[in-house]
Amino acid sequence: MFDPTEKNLFIGALSTGIIDLALEGYWAYMNGSGKPVDGQFPYIMIHEAIPPVDDWIVCAGFPVLLYALGKGMKKESFVQMAKGGAVYGVSELIGQTTYRVAKVSQTAPARYIMVRR
Repeated sequence: MFDPTEKNLFIGALSTGIIDLALEGYWAYMNGSGKPVDGQFPYIMIHEAIPPVDDWIVCAGFPVLLYALGKGMKKESFVQMAKGGAVYGVSELIGQTTYRVAKVSQTAPARYIMVRR
């Protein structure tokens, strides 16, 4: 059904997504139980328009870790998993950043909004 390269790409993307989902689920659980973790590592906001640190750790850090393991152990399968994780991670970070920039630009103070006369 899958050749080994496609399988490893899929496993990398799926594992990155599962780790991302686990961190987001923990954040939602803690907020729902009345103990918000906002401002605690890794749920730190650098700027409103930039995704929080937990997204950067999962979407960029995890694929880099897989890549380093693959190169260090000379395992091509880990390198392929890193590429699959990067496909998920880069698209997630682009989507998050685009959403956050649009949200911040819609709620900008009136002095920053150019009015055409």
